[in-house]
Amino acid sequence: MSEKRAWYLPLTKSLFNTQEVVFLSTSLLAIGIIVYDSINDLRNTNSNEWTILVIIDIILLAYFVTIFANSHSKSDNRTEWWKWNAVHVLALFPLLGTAIPGLGWAGVLRFLLLVPAIQAIFRMINIGGGGEVSVKQRITHLFIIVSLLILAGAVLTMMFEVQYEDQCIADIACDESQLVLNLEDAIWWGIETTTTVGYGEFAPKSIGARVVASILLFVGIGVVGALAATLSELFFTNQMWRNSQRDEFLTRLHLLTELHDRGDLSDSQFVKAKKRLIESREDDERVISELQPPQHKISEQKSTDISDRQQRLDEAKQFFSEIAENGDSEPDE
Repeated sequence: MSEKRAWYLPLTKSLFNTQEVVFLSTSLLAIGIIVYDSINDLRNTNSNEWTILVIIDIILLAYFVTIFANSHSKSDNRTEWWKWNAVHVLALFPLLGTAIPGLGWAGVLRFLLLVPAIQAIFRMINIGGGGEVSVKQRITHLFIIVSLLILAGAVLTMMFEVQYEDQCIADIACDESQLVLNLEDAIWWGIETTTTVGYGEFAPKSIGARVVASILLFVGIGVVGALAATLSELFFTNQMWRNSQRDEFLTRLHLLTELHDRGDLSDSQFVKAKKRLIESREDDERVISELQPPQHKISEQKSTDISDRQQRLDEAKQFFSEIAENGDSEPDE
């Protein structure tokens, strides 16, 4: 296989992050349609609503077919393509097909879309290291992923709980006040569960809702933890970068003052050099406030601060020595 890895491979970073978000969202929606239909048996209880779901499902499947057909046509190795996408193709079994006698069970195949959905998550947070992703990009991707998972988990849990409500009311041991029965409570419960806080005012009772809760708990440990760690990294790296710039500025100012005290610089030369140094620092501060330096450059800068400090001091001395040598040729103000 060529060195340039294709989009469909699971840990390859995609060049189009918007496409990943759309793909992840539509995958969760396509799974939700099957779940909603299965727990409500819409084909037998509400034919009009079932028809609407079938139309939406066909539109979603047309999107997936377009995506996979495009990646297949651009693939140099079709055998490799089928190796990674055979499971995905099986997941495209339509909702309309479940109406065929004996194929009602085939709706379960839709859950295979979780495989490409998880792969999309891996690409968005750059698990495979397929390219440079800035800290801000990782934060954006993680926030989108967490939001989508909370929303999907909340909706699925609510659907399971609504179907379980009558059974819970008939059971003396079941506390129906803990059921998640509306979207507002479902989203709040999803946030509590994903962040592993769990205040306890809501507790899923149905088996399906508990399965969703278990998934959100495991996802919350990893993804939400990664989001918190990335936010900490952003604050830490910003501070390290500013500290490095400040140390360099103070070192040069100290050496400049030392040259002036030794008489190597006149008063006017000292004022000019200090003004130039201050203006240079203000420009650096403005650039830092506008642009987040890439992570790999920050790491290189921190390494340089630790291992090459003496070299930077020598360069600063040479810089001010040149000012002292050339300063005599400039007219004093």
